[in-house]
Amino acid sequence: MKNTIKISIIGAILAFAVSCDGLLDTEPTVAVSSDMIVTTASGMDAVLTSAYDRLRSESLYRYWIPAGPEVLADNSELHPINSGRFSTQAENSFGSHFTTGVWSTAYRLINEANIIIDGAGTTQTSQSHRDRLRGEALFLRGLAYHELLRVYSYEPNHPLISNWDQGVIIRTSPTLGLSDADLRSRSSVMEGYQQAERDFLEALPLLQNNDRGSVYFADEATVHAGLARLYLYWERWDEARNHAEQALTLAKGTLTDFSEHDNIFDVLPNPESIFELSFDNTHGSSGSLNAVTNPPPGWFDALPSSELLELYEDDDLRNNLFRVHDDGFPYIIKYTGTVGQNTDHIPVFRVAEMILIQAEAQYELGNENGAIAALETLRSHRGLASYSSPLSGADLLDEIYDERRRELAFEGHRWFDLKRRAMNVPKPQVNLNPAVPFDDIRILAPLSTTQVENNPNLEQNPGY
Repeated sequence: MKNTIKISIIGAILAFAVSCDGLLDTEPTVAVSSDMIVTTASGMDAVLTSAYDRLRSESLYRYWIPAGPEVLADNSELHPINSGRFSTQAENSFGSHFTTGVWSTAYRLINEANIIIDGAGTTQTSQSHRDRLRGEALFLRGLAYHELLRVYSYEPNHPLISNWDQGVIIRTSPTLGLSDADLRSRSSVMEGYQQAERDFLEALPLLQNNDRGSVYFADEATVHAGLARLYLYWERWDEARNHAEQALTLAKGTLTDFSEHDNIFDVLPNPESIFELSFDNTHGSSGSLNAVTNPPPGWFDALPSSELLELYEDDDLRNNLFRVHDDGFPYIIKYTGTVGQNTDHIPVFRVAEMILIQAEAQYELGNENGAIAALETLRSHRGLASYSSPLSGADLLDEIYDERRRELAFEGHRWFDLKRRAMNVPKPQVNLNPAVPFDDIRILAPLSTTQVENNPNLEQNPGY
C-alpha cells in the first residue's frame, strides 16, 4: 500500500510537469509539495523514464530535431505533393521555424531531471544506483539546455552575440508547486553554455563504469559526446577534440565499413551509435521521421535536395542510402520503419559525428594533416580512396562541411552548422528561394507569443 501511494505521488508530480513546465502556465492545476517527492528506486526510475520519453516527442527527436535543420537549410526540398508540415519552413517564412514545442517539451524534461538530481541522494537504493540516476539526469538536463540554446540563441563566439546575448531560462531546482513556479528572465548565452557544461562534467564520474550496458541509456561515452558537441559550438577546439576522442574510445558502437553493411540504420541498435533513442510501436505515428521522409503510405514530405545528392562521388557507398520512387523523386532510407509502422530508433550521437568533430577541431587548431586523417578514416569506411591531391585552407574547411552534409544528412545538423559558423544559409534552387543571411532575424526561432505574454520577464527574440 505504501509503494502504491508513492507511485501515485510520482504520477501527481508528472501531471504537474505536464500542466506546468515551471514557466509558461501561470496557474498550474496540480501542486505537489517538496516533502512528497518519492524516495523509492522504482519511483525515481519512473521519473527518469518519463524524462527520456520527452526526447521521443515529435517536438524533439521523433522528427523535428533531425528533419527541421535539413528543411530550413539546403539539404532537403519538399515533394510537390506533401502534408504541409514543412511548407513554411522550406520557404523560411517570417515567424516559421522549429515548432514552439521545443521550448515547452525541453523544460518539462528539465523539470523531471531536476526532480531526480534533487532527490537521488535520498533514494532508497544502492549508491551505484543513486549515482546512475543522478548521472543520467544530469546528462539529459545538459542535452536539453544545449538543444534550447541551439534553437533560440546565438553561440558564444557568434559575431552577433554583442547585439543579442539572450540565452534561455535556467532552472536547476524542481518545480513542485505554485511557490516554485516563478517567472524568470532569460540568462545569457554564456551562462547557458556554462550550465550545460557543468551538467555534463558532473555526470561523468557518476557514470564511470556505472551504466546500464546499452546505447539506449546515457553512459560515460554519451556524456563525452555531449561535451564534444557543446565545445564544437563553443569553439573550444582542444576540448572538442579531446572529448570526441574519449567518446570514441569508450563508445559501444564502432565505425562500420559500408562495404560490409550498406545501411547501418536498419540494424537495431545502429552499430555506430553512442546514444540512441529506442522507439516501439506505441511511439509510431504519422509524426515520425519515417512518415515525413518516405513515399506513401508515408507523407513523403522532406526529400534529399539535388544539391545534397550531387555532393556524393560515384564510388561513395552512401549513395546506397538513397532510392528513387516510382514518381521519379528521391528519398533517403535512414528511416524505413525498422521497428514497426512509422517507427525507427533514432541515433542522437554517432561515432561518425565524433570523427567529424575531430576533423573540424584539428583544422581549427592548425593541424591540417590531422583533419585530413580524420576525414580519410571516415571515407575509407564509405568506399572512398584517399584524397588524390592535398587539401588546405578554406578548401579543407569546405570539405569538412561537405563531409558533414554527406554523412549526417537528415540527422539534424545542417542548419545548426551554418548558424554556428555565421554563414548565410543557402536554399535548394528548385524553388528559387533566396539564401537566408547570417544576420537575418529568421536565424533564431521565435518564442511563442503565449509564452512571452504569460511571462513579462521573458524577452522575445529580435524582430518578432
